[in-house]
Amino acid sequence: MNSLRSRQFLSALAIIGLGIILLGSVLYYVTQHKMLEDEKTSLGEAGLEIMGYLDFKDGKFIIDSHSKNDFLAFLIKYDFSKLSSEKFAYIQHTKSRNIVWHSQYPFNDISESRFAKDKQKVFTTFLLEMPPEVEGVEILNPKDTQGRNISKLDGAENYIVYARGFSYKPHGNYQLILAKSASALQKGRDEIIRNIFILFLITTILVLISQLVSSYLVITPIKQFEKEIIEIESGEKQLISNRYPTELSAVKSAVNALINAEKGQKQRYRDALDDLAHSLKTPLSVLQNAADKSNDQTIKTSVQRMDDIIAYQLRRAVVNEHGTIIKQQAVRPVLYRLKDSLLKVYRDKPFEFVVNVDDFAKCRMGEDDMMEVFGNLINNACRFCDRIVEITATQDGDALIIDIDDDGIGFPHENPSELLQRGIRADSQSEGQGIGLAVSTEIVEAIGGKIELLISPHVGARVRLHLPT
Repeated sequence: MNSLRSRQFLSALAIIGLGIILLGSVLYYVTQHKMLEDEKTSLGEAGLEIMGYLDFKDGKFIIDSHSKNDFLAFLIKYDFSKLSSEKFAYIQHTKSRNIVWHSQYPFNDISESRFAKDKQKVFTTFLLEMPPEVEGVEILNPKDTQGRNISKLDGAENYIVYARGFSYKPHGNYQLILAKSASALQKGRDEIIRNIFILFLITTILVLISQLVSSYLVITPIKQFEKEIIEIESGEKQLISNRYPTELSAVKSAVNALINAEKGQKQRYRDALDDLAHSLKTPLSVLQNAADKSNDQTIKTSVQRMDDIIAYQLRRAVVNEHGTIIKQQAVRPVLYRLKDSLLKVYRDKPFEFVVNVDDFAKCRMGEDDMMEVFGNLINNACRFCDRIVEITATQDGDALIIDIDDDGIGFPHENPSELLQRGIRADSQSEGQGIGLAVSTEIVEAIGGKIELLISPHVGARVRLHLPT
């Protein structure tokens, strides 16, 4: 999810997919409800016609001899006469559950025929409890049927069952039940599900195509913006100059304003130091002449040290002509240059110098500042260590963590952060002005990083740098 393209594609696919599922569910429900209502209407009309042909006498349902031909034609027309489980109708006594008429034997008196004994083992029946004069329709599975389940023989899975309750006093309540195989309804369901699946696949393809088009229209300006930032980092350009969509125009203005403000600040800093250097030039010349005449080596050394400090600060103040945004620099080469130099400086001191930093460790810091910061901190570690100095780099989000460890005396237990202030020193016996840690802190904080003073795993000092990448 770190890519804008993947976020755009997944979000569009999720929204459209959810929409298809919701709309498909509604379509499925509405279609099934309508199909079931149509079946209820059709079966209900057929049930009324059946009731129109039947007469009730002495607790029996019979068909007048004059209506037999018409009723037979009706049964043949609506497929009620077949001896199968696809479609049939029957009348059942609600209390005793005896079948008193069946469409497969429409003209027989089955109440006193060979089916009189245990009729529920002969016919497939459904029991729907409802009051008289109430009609309803349900989808029933064969496991809900009563009696001989001949539906299993024909492979029917479900039935559309229509029932109408009525009563004949004093004989009690009856149910007219019309059952029809639900295979056609199931085919309709399968077709709807298949169409929804096909619609989802087509939509996925369309989303993929729209992703490619939108990537060109939306992502391309962002890529161009990124390219200009890289060109500014490398010094090829000074400001963002191309025209961009409205959403990026504000960012463009803010970045250009930041670059201009940084330029102005550095120019003022350079001018101030330049003025200071010129102001100190004459007094230093006087001191230098006086030292030469007196041949006082101490004064000569001090004056030369002051001149070197001023020259160094002037070099730091010079604005790089290649741009104001600091580009990424590899840390490993600088550390190995310092390692070679410091091993020569402390050649009389036996200790191990370990650098656990790979070529991918980079941070946004000028090479001169990097030499100044790492030079101060690693020099302190080499000075106070006993047997080992170890430097480790790890990546933590947008920051590069550099740990400089030694096994020396460590930092004081109370307020070690005070050592980061200018002029504060942990060891008053060694030479120096006590500004190494403070200068390093100023340089690191100027680029948006920070320095922590911790306890090393080697039971010495650990200086941890958080540097922006």
